[in-house]
Amino acid sequence: MDRIENVPTNTFTGLLGVGKTSAILDLVARKSSDEKWAILVNEFGDIPIDQAAFAESDIEGVRIREVAGGCLCCTAGVPLQVALTLLLRETHPDRLLIEMSGMGHPGSVLFSLREGRLSEALDLKATICLVDPRDVDEPDIRASQIFQDQVHLADVLVANKIDLADSHEIEVFENWSRDLYPPKLSVEKTTNGVLEASWLDLDADPMKVPLFPELHGEDEHHHHDQKAQPEAASLVAGVPFRSKN
Repeated sequence: MDRIENVPTNTFTGLLGVGKTSAILDLVARKSSDEKWAILVNEFGDIPIDQAAFAESDIEGVRIREVAGGCLCCTAGVPLQVALTLLLRETHPDRLLIEMSGMGHPGSVLFSLREGRLSEALDLKATICLVDPRDVDEPDIRASQIFQDQVHLADVLVANKIDLADSHEIEVFENWSRDLYPPKLSVEKTTNGVLEASWLDLDADPMKVPLFPELHGEDEHHHHDQKAQPEAASLVAGVPFRSKN
């Protein structure tokens, strides 16, 4: 097998529903027809909803693999390495895009990509974090450690769904993003997940480290709670359902 080296790799982060899948679908739809792209999708749960969305698009020159049943921040060891190795061998891609779960913490994933066994195969480019500008004005979201580290570790910050935000919410986003430290390579606003392809080629900052490296030990990161929980006998509207696999 030919040696695979320096595949440009971008990680997409952001909370559930901010438009990561739509953004990636739009990017691959506009890629050059002579390029092969690979996409690793992380779906936290038993049903790979995001991969179904990709499969329906049926884009030529794109290979998709998913890591389901747990967030990539938990599987940044062997499962992530295996999934990436298979994807790279199957595709020999010109570019790799990784979509993390909305509840995923990017710190361990970025470290694994940069320092793990596949570090020579990957050329880690900008991490792109999408946010809904309406969320920025919500105290509970701003206080979320996952949200804070998704934003902090991003190189490019994009306010998506800007058409759904009012002028006050846009102003709050602009003031908040302007005060972020260290500053982002780029802070952008868009609608329908439309991103500039040139943002993918921006270099990642290798010196960034998580604000909350021990987040997995925190009680608020509920899907890491090791205490046994009785499974619900049936689904109840408004009540979270937890399944272990």
